[in-house]
Amino acid sequence: MKDYISDLIGLGDPSAQVTDVIQDDDTKYVFIEKKDRYMICPSCGARMKSKGKRVKEINHPVLQDGFKLILAVTCRKWHCEECNFYDHDHFTFVEDGKRNTTLVPLMVLDKLKDLNVTARKAAAELNVSDTYVIETFMRFVSLPRLPFPDIISIDEVYMNFDESDLYAVIIMDFRSGQIIDILPNRYTSTFEDYFFHIPLAERSNVKTIISDMYKPYLDFSGTYFTEASSIIDSFHVVSRINTKIKQYINQVKRRYKEADKKKLEEKNYHTNSSHKTIKKSRELRLLDNYSWFLLKNNDDIDYTPYWRNTRNGGYWFDPIATEKAFMELDSNFKTIRDLKELYVRFNKNHINDSAGAMEELEQIISQYRASGIAMFRDIAKTLNTNKQAITNSFIYIRDEKYGRKEDMLRRISNGPMEGFNVLPKSLKRNSHGVSNFLYTRNRILWATRKDPSMLAVPKTRKEVHNNTGKKRGPYNKKDN
Repeated sequence: MKDYISDLIGLGDPSAQVTDVIQDDDTKYVFIEKKDRYMICPSCGARMKSKGKRVKEINHPVLQDGFKLILAVTCRKWHCEECNFYDHDHFTFVEDGKRNTTLVPLMVLDKLKDLNVTARKAAAELNVSDTYVIETFMRFVSLPRLPFPDIISIDEVYMNFDESDLYAVIIMDFRSGQIIDILPNRYTSTFEDYFFHIPLAERSNVKTIISDMYKPYLDFSGTYFTEASSIIDSFHVVSRINTKIKQYINQVKRRYKEADKKKLEEKNYHTNSSHKTIKKSRELRLLDNYSWFLLKNNDDIDYTPYWRNTRNGGYWFDPIATEKAFMELDSNFKTIRDLKELYVRFNKNHINDSAGAMEELEQIISQYRASGIAMFRDIAKTLNTNKQAITNSFIYIRDEKYGRKEDMLRRISNGPMEGFNVLPKSLKRNSHGVSNFLYTRNRILWATRKDPSMLAVPKTRKEVHNNTGKKRGPYNKKDN
């Protein structure tokens, strides 16, 4: 039975034996000692004498039934009277001076494969401290960057490591979806130090760079990747237009709020009252609840009337009538929607036809300039400045990700990157913030890369410790 327990908990040490098992509340203690009660001196070969024994409690969290598992290991001290050599019992499942078995670091790495698992949660499940979890991970995992392919995607995600490192830069292989590397910030000095340390021959492999309209990203093609052309992802162009429309809607809201404020002042004057608020007007309710008539793609709106249930009952909702009422709130709303839809339709055409896209884009720019609406003149200026990078996004490639090389065309975009960016944000949210860039970088890569490998020789504790803080001064410990 004792041998069965030894195999069950995976000791892997034939020289050790289980002598007893005790359960105390939520903890199971397995008592272990050496089978042989003698030791031969490794120095002179004489038989050594026991100088006593002590019991060490070793953490071994392999149980899945909610119990903690502690190995109570009896360790004898030995002395050779011939050569005065001292030694002690050694066990293969625990290193000298450690309080966790050799399996625990591997269990830590396995737990941290899931980005939804925080260091604190892993520590609680493995009966260790969160400091131990982070330290162990940093000792065993330090993933290198991947080689640069022909098409890369670049985007940033808000991580707020510290006051200077707010936005981490993600570099992705567009074809495989693998993350090449993560940088701590968007500073030019960081980009120069990173990219100029990559051999020119490797950087020359990059032919296409996908990004948003952030100018430093657009300059990559002429600075670090001389053989590459820039592509502005179509999503970011439409997003820029919608941002301008939202700003215009807010201006209209302010106009109606001012009208409501004047009504309140007049009401207070005529009734000799001092009311601070007034019931929200119908116009403001429409602007608050139905701005999607202006922002949503027209083809995606369902105009079929239906019954809407509310807290106070319900009502019959007619999208056509509601849209008409919304559009009447401002004389420019209908024109704004038509101009926006002009670009939306353009964005769906010209499959693998960047020349045709350039011709139509020039027409759209002309219409935006002549619209008489200030925000579309600004949009026209942006489109004209970046028209080459925008029309480059109409290039399609064969979709090789799932082995469909002949029949599937795939548009070059930052779609895979936008999907990936959810993961770092989730890690930051679940961890209630992140501050250690190297730990966060390697956690993300460890969880998302295919077949990542840990270090063959782990780093020392000194190598992974960040000793930039001030040394703690003297303090008085309170008595309990």
